[in-house]
Amino acid sequence: MILETWMRAERLTDAAMSARIGVSPFAVRKYRKGERIPVPRIMAKIVEATNGKVTANDFYGQTDEAA
Repeated sequence: MILETWMRAERLTDAAMSARIGVSPFAVRKYRKGERIPVPRIMAKIVEATNGKVTANDFYGQTDEAA
């Protein structure tokens, strides 16, 4: 699942997600729009914050459905 889809389903703003993962709302927007891929430390926080719904593979266009 991509981050934008997950955030929309959870009704989270960029600011709310940024507080969960410790980055700026601007960075969250870049991640959400696919304009930037998080570094491994932040990626781990995203996976944790989303309870594994959003993974590193989702940022690289790899999903379970494609496997």
